[in-house]
Amino acid sequence: MIVPDLLLDPQLKYWVLLPISIAMVFVGLLRSNITYLIQPNQKLQDYKKVRQAQFLQKVKCFRENQQVLTQEEFNSYKTYLISNLNTDEFFAEKSTETKEENMNPFDGANNDAIMSMAKGNLMNFIPQTLIMGWVNYFFAGFVIMKLPFPLTDGFKSMLQNGIMTPDLNVRYVSSISWYFISLMGLRPVYSLIMGSDEAEELIKQQQQQQSPIPNLGGPGGPKADKVFKAEAENLQILDHESIYDGVVDRFVSSFS
Repeated sequence: MIVPDLLLDPQLKYWVLLPISIAMVFVGLLRSNITYLIQPNQKLQDYKKVRQAQFLQKVKCFRENQQVLTQEEFNSYKTYLISNLNTDEFFAEKSTETKEENMNPFDGANNDAIMSMAKGNLMNFIPQTLIMGWVNYFFAGFVIMKLPFPLTDGFKSMLQNGIMTPDLNVRYVSSISWYFISLMGLRPVYSLIMGSDEAEELIKQQQQQQSPIPNLGGPGGPKADKVFKAEAENLQILDHESIYDGVVDRFVSSFS
C-alpha cells in the first residue's frame, strides 16, 4: 500500500524541532560542566609506589624490546635489572615496614572511583529522564520532519518511535526519535562549543581514576617480592636475538 506524502506544518520546526534541539544542547552543556566540577581532586601517589610501578614497567619494556640492543647492552641491562629485582631496593614497602591493614569496603575514602562512576551515571540518567518525559508529555505522536535522502525500512523503528504508522514512509521522523538522535549525535557540537581542551582534560582524569597504580602488597593484591622474583626468573631465561646480528650481510645481499 502506497501512502501519499504528508503535508507538514512549517511551524513544527520552530515549535517542536528547534526547542528539542536547543534543550538537548543546553542540558548537555550544563551536565558536562557540572560533571567537570564534581570531579574529585587528584590525589598524589606515594613516590615509592610510583617508583616501584615504573621500575616494573622498565623491566617489561626491556623484555619486550630487547631485540633492539646489542649483545653487550643486553648483558649490561640484564645484569642490572636482575640484581635489583633480587633485592628490596625498589620495594614500595620494605619487609620490615609491611603492615597488615584491614580495608573497610564501605569507606568512602577507598572507593573514589566507584563514587565518581555513580555520580557520572546520575548526571547522565537524571537529565535524560527529565527531557524524555518532557518530550513525551508535550510532543507525543508528532511527526516533525522529513529527511531529504532515502532510507531502507530497517531504520523505521529508529526514526518513527512513538507513532503507530506501519505504512508511513521511513524518511519521516517522530519527535521522540529526534530526541534519541540528538542524544547520540550532539557530542561534536559540545566539543565545538566548549573546546577540545576541557573535554580532553576530563577524559584524562577519568582514565587516571580508572587505571590507578597497581597496589602491590596491598589487600587483595599480589605480593611485591613474588612479582619481583617472577620478573627476575623471566629475565634469566630470556633469549636474545639482536636485529643488528648479520645486518651488514643482509644489507649487501639485498643490493647485490
